[in-house]
Amino acid sequence: MSQLIIGQLLNGIIVGSLYGIIALGVTLTFGLTGIVNFALGAFMMLGAYTTWYLYDALGWPYVPAVLGAVVAVGVLGYGCDRALFQFTRGNLVNGLLVSIGMISVFEALVLSAFTTTPRDLTYVLPGALHVGGLILPKIKIAVCGVFLAVIFGTYLALTRTWLGRAAFSYAQNPEAAALMGIRTGRLQTIVVVYSTALAGLGGGLYASMYSIDPTIGSGYVLKAVEAAILAGIGSVIGALGGGIILGVSENIGSVFLPSAFRDAYGLIFLIAILLVRPSGLFGDRS
Repeated sequence: MSQLIIGQLLNGIIVGSLYGIIALGVTLTFGLTGIVNFALGAFMMLGAYTTWYLYDALGWPYVPAVLGAVVAVGVLGYGCDRALFQFTRGNLVNGLLVSIGMISVFEALVLSAFTTTPRDLTYVLPGALHVGGLILPKIKIAVCGVFLAVIFGTYLALTRTWLGRAAFSYAQNPEAAALMGIRTGRLQTIVVVYSTALAGLGGGLYASMYSIDPTIGSGYVLKAVEAAILAGIGSVIGALGGGIILGVSENIGSVFLPSAFRDAYGLIFLIAILLVRPSGLFGDRS
């Protein structure tokens, strides 16, 4: 029983890091544009399919395929920002409706191109590590490590670079940031592109662990939004913490309670936390 719990705990950390990488995009986008971008789930799905296509159909090595997917999804994110999101900044409802509409469009396009047949790249890094009776797939360990590195790297960039300090300044006081010479429109575009590229990275790495289909993004973006709210919108490291807490609560909950309600355990935990701390675990109480 103890090995089962430890195994589920580790699986929860790995899945939670995926929630965290998308939650990071959610919190960055909302903090600087006022948009809750549910389309990040669709960008994740596009990243997964682009990686699969470059690797399986065109014969690219896996790492260049993932990087190619990140660039492609980032470029698409830039186009969507110029064509759509720039007209909804600061308007929560309009931005939400636009992002939800984009989910349907992207899913329909991928469905028409690749059908509903699941695709997978689970043979990218075969093998597993055996630690104390536990079996840890090498690919999951590698993916988790990449997610952790990206999130901490983003945190360092936000706290140690001029662009990061400008982003924090804008999030706290947009008018003052504009008066100080910060080009707010360009800053918002950079954040949108970076967030979509993060989602593309998440999708590309997801494809190496699980099978993919046109609807995978919808479920994961809901988890990411839950993780961002649990952490407290605006907390970069909190996005990782919220994702891991959510992933662990789902996996551990499914050990002791019916697994059919697995998706509800994290939501119940989220509600319980918000009743005690409405600003989230890492959010500012003020």
